[in-house]
Amino acid sequence: MSRLFVSGVVVGALVAVMTPAPASAVTYDKLAFLTFSAPVQIPGVTLSAGTYRFRLTNPETSRNVLQVLSNDGSTVYAMFHTMYDSRTSLTEDPVVTFKETPAGVPLAVRSLFYGGEYRGYEFVYPKGGPIMIAEVVPQPEITYTPYPAAPVPEPVIEPEVEIEPVSEPVAEAVPEAEPPQQPEPVELPRTASPLPLVATGGLASLLVGLGLGLLRRRAT
Repeated sequence: MSRLFVSGVVVGALVAVMTPAPASAVTYDKLAFLTFSAPVQIPGVTLSAGTYRFRLTNPETSRNVLQVLSNDGSTVYAMFHTMYDSRTSLTEDPVVTFKETPAGVPLAVRSLFYGGEYRGYEFVYPKGGPIMIAEVVPQPEITYTPYPAAPVPEPVIEPEVEIEPVSEPVAEAVPEAEPPQQPEPVELPRTASPLPLVATGGLASLLVGLGLGLLRRRAT
């Protein structure tokens, strides 16, 4: 037999030795106190190490339904059907046999035999049971502090510069130059009297009149 498995018969014998069975004979509901030194599997639940009550719940009928309770009977851990099983040797006290399970997996109870009986009760597990794969215990989250690295300088973002289009300079209208103004003639001051001019004009008129008179005489 592989080292990964445990013999159910041997473990069952050890459990029976540690069982604080009542001194009286087997009761009508076949109550038995079984003590386990390690966690074990039964249909629907895994029991921690400790003492538990095993009894029949329907002794008046088929007598094939087992109920598992706490040591004081206040808590019901499981209730399940059983099948007929048999053995070739008798024991004085109740014993259980176990299914072979891999290392790290709680043993699964296979059958319960009462003292002095060849007939036993094989436990009926639900579909997929008993558990044959070791429970994966989640590991705590691992945290670490990295060696402080040199700070990485943040990139300098230069502000965007808007370039305005250069427009050609508009030539301003130059006003036309005004022609230079002619200086007004300067009136010379009058220094002489107008009398000589009047006399001159009168003399000239007289001469013209005389000339015209002579011409008329000659014409006649």
